[in-house]
Amino acid sequence: MTDPQTAPTSEADDVERYPCPRCHALPGAPCRSRSGAVAGTHHTGRFTKVPRLAKLLRVPTPADRGPGQP
Repeated sequence: MTDPQTAPTSEADDVERYPCPRCHALPGAPCRSRSGAVAGTHHTGRFTKVPRLAKLLRVPTPADRGPGQP
């Protein structure tokens, strides 16, 4: 059993530590599309703030965040 305090963070967790400059999602929340649904990928302006992810073209939103759901 892993300790929640030492569990490795996912790419989505690292990205979601910052607010999104495009959709104005708050830290801890996934990016949103224009319709208000959870976006399928995080917006570029948000994931480029994480140095190890900055050169990626896309960082998908994990299924547990409910992409496509309002």
